[in-house]
Amino acid sequence: MLQIFPFVAWLAALSSVVLLALLWSLGELRRYSGAALLGWFLIAGYCQFFGGSPGLRAVGLLFETILAIVLSLRWKFNT
Repeated sequence: MLQIFPFVAWLAALSSVVLLALLWSLGELRRYSGAALLGWFLIAGYCQFFGGSPGLRAVGLLFETILAIVLSLRWKFNT
């Protein structure tokens, strides 16, 4: 299947990484909340890129997108 924008699947993951690093450097993440968000990122990324079925990959992409939205809202309202 031809994908028009093959980089779109990476957009949520890259946004999450950048926002996690930004919030961590600003000191907005505590130890346990940072660990929970990092775990969420790792699990969602694993499902998105290494999932065995298309459904699992779609769920991973969904959770990665939700994480990026949560992190961007957290950054907007905390700074």
